[in-house]
Amino acid sequence: MGPKPQNYYLESKLTDGLPIVPPSEDRVRAMLEFAGLAPDQVVGVETIRNKNITAEKVAVNSVMAGCRPEYFPVVVSAVAACCDRSFNPHASSTSTNGVTVLVLVSGGYAHTIG
Repeated sequence: MGPKPQNYYLESKLTDGLPIVPPSEDRVRAMLEFAGLAPDQVVGVETIRNKNITAEKVAVNSVMAGCRPEYFPVVVSAVAACCDRSFNPHASSTSTNGVTVLVLVSGGYAHTIG
């Protein structure tokens, strides 16, 4: 991929400047099909604005980040967990210090995807 798509996404504020994979319909569909999710299926709800986070939006962002379809179920689970009120996602995102969320994957599926 040349610089034009990268520049478009950067100028449109759809990326933070890191390289991205354009989220084609085929790539997004492959993510959703692998996980067995409908595009409009709600994965979680952003609690402050009460906005639904759909499987399609998670798939689009996963494609852009270079995620492979076999990793997508883990991403969906992580998004769902971060949307749980007991996690309190806004507590970590409104800190005056740098904060990031670390997701550890273990068990059988972790061995499957490597």
